[in-house]
Amino acid sequence: MEVDPPSQEIVSQSQPLVGQIPNTSGGYSYPISDLESLLRFLCLGVNDRVYRANTQHTEFCRANVKFIDRLIQDGRGSEVIKCIRDVSTQGRAYKHDTTLYALAICARSNDIKTKQSAYEILNDVCRIPTHLFQFVKYCEELSEIASGWGRAHRMGISNWYNSFKSEDPQNHKSAKKLAYLVTKYKRRHGWTHRDAVRLAHVHPKTTDIRLIIEYIFGENITVNNTPNQASISEFLDAAKRAKRCNDVEEIRSLIANYHLSREHIPTRFLNNILVWEVLLRTMPFTAMLRNLGKITSLGMMDPNINTSSGLWIKIILQRLDQLNSDELKCPKIHPLTILIALRHYEKGHGQTRRLVWTPNTQIVNALKEAFEKQTKICPSPGHSYLMAVSVGESMQKNICGSSIKACEAAAVMVLSTVNTEEVEVIIFADSIEDACISNIARGDNLDSISSKIAQVKRRCQQPSTRVSEDLAVPFKWAASRKKRFDVIIVLTDSLTSCGHMHPAEMLKRYMQFVAIDEYHLIVVGMTDNEYTIASPIDMNALDVVGFDLHTPSVIKNFVNNFQSDPSMQTDTPDEYVDLEEMENVTLY
Repeated sequence: MEVDPPSQEIVSQSQPLVGQIPNTSGGYSYPISDLESLLRFLCLGVNDRVYRANTQHTEFCRANVKFIDRLIQDGRGSEVIKCIRDVSTQGRAYKHDTTLYALAICARSNDIKTKQSAYEILNDVCRIPTHLFQFVKYCEELSEIASGWGRAHRMGISNWYNSFKSEDPQNHKSAKKLAYLVTKYKRRHGWTHRDAVRLAHVHPKTTDIRLIIEYIFGENITVNNTPNQASISEFLDAAKRAKRCNDVEEIRSLIANYHLSREHIPTRFLNNILVWEVLLRTMPFTAMLRNLGKITSLGMMDPNINTSSGLWIKIILQRLDQLNSDELKCPKIHPLTILIALRHYEKGHGQTRRLVWTPNTQIVNALKEAFEKQTKICPSPGHSYLMAVSVGESMQKNICGSSIKACEAAAVMVLSTVNTEEVEVIIFADSIEDACISNIARGDNLDSISSKIAQVKRRCQQPSTRVSEDLAVPFKWAASRKKRFDVIIVLTDSLTSCGHMHPAEMLKRYMQFVAIDEYHLIVVGMTDNEYTIASPIDMNALDVVGFDLHTPSVIKNFVNNFQSDPSMQTDTPDEYVDLEEMENVTLY
């Protein structure tokens, strides 16, 4: 006997279910907790009323993060601090702005324990001067009338400089590392080291740090007869010589011998292939990603211009291939960093079009492989998967202050899965009609996915109206085609507003229709808002915030019924990745 698809006559989405609240799209969704709101803010940023996409620095509004104040007032400041530290050290956010802003709010809290805890994790969160100066900037803004340089703040900044006390030059907290950071990041966000050290009344706790403080203030450096101090003094002198250098061979020698970065090099050398040949060998990974366009524009990978082009292509491919290896998954390179680098490199020109290049096919393919490796969700054996990507209005907005739309990031994220696994992936809007549904199939690429998203959006959008969303569509679609899925992953903004049935109710009816008792619903929130379509009392539903290196394992563990907190499956690595290159700068 054939069973009819579940009836859609139930409470309309124009009426709320128990526990739902109005959303900004005119429908109803379930609210998320303040701690979940904090996690979304840290990982995804804030909405477009505050976030300025494609800008180097981001401005925030205190009114948009009231959940932080509520958590602190409820005596949950320690949970806020732990969440900030975990997101930062695990590399779960593409940009660091939100983490620093949340930390500044805690540092300006009237709750003494929260304030103390905020400064205790300052060294973990502010790993380079860019972060430190941005934190100081936010603290001053939040202080309003007062200067913001109270005793706790002075001690926190002092401890940051004095934390570089290791005598091992290879340690990320050595005085040699501080010398490197001080010379590389001289000024950020309107602050200099001289300003910070003077206002914090920094008293160096080691002779090595004292030497660097003397350098900051332009004083004559007093060098004791120790190997460490001799090495630090030699490096500081090399950084000075680089700024005054006019000879290509000399600057090449300084870069090679002292591992100077691009920021140490005078502008007059940055169009010289010979200089870039040395820089490329010592350049941190994310710096290499940002400069792929510049390197290509110089002809380094063109055999007609550079006879060693094959060597430099090989070096870049080897570094990208290392990122694909399982051993190097611990370095916190956010997948969005790779996707943005890929899209930027494929364009063949910079933002102002003053810099142009012809993309190298081998490098483009290697970037695609790196992104797919980091975002691939490996289905567990014995389960049938449906992945559904929403293309509603909020999903058309850029995420994390990047040039990538939320729906595009979501679609590309599932592409890596559908290319290697037997799963079904659909793009949807507000109807199960063919015009509002599109499949992502094996063989699709970034361009074809973008085209399908645009087509679905265009077909479903009425004149002078926005794209409405019915987030019950994935379940209706599966039921109408009598397909059985026990794992459904929805990548969305959770702003459901139309349709005859609430998503949670439609899911329940669909599972009854296909006779599946043990199912898993994963809602991946791709935008920052306070809503979810997953019922808070549904133990078979999981909310995931955005995507990072840990997202695939979190989803897999949930499907496999791991009972531990899925958001904290990955421990913080003992060794930090070299994050000095993770500051937000324009791609070259």
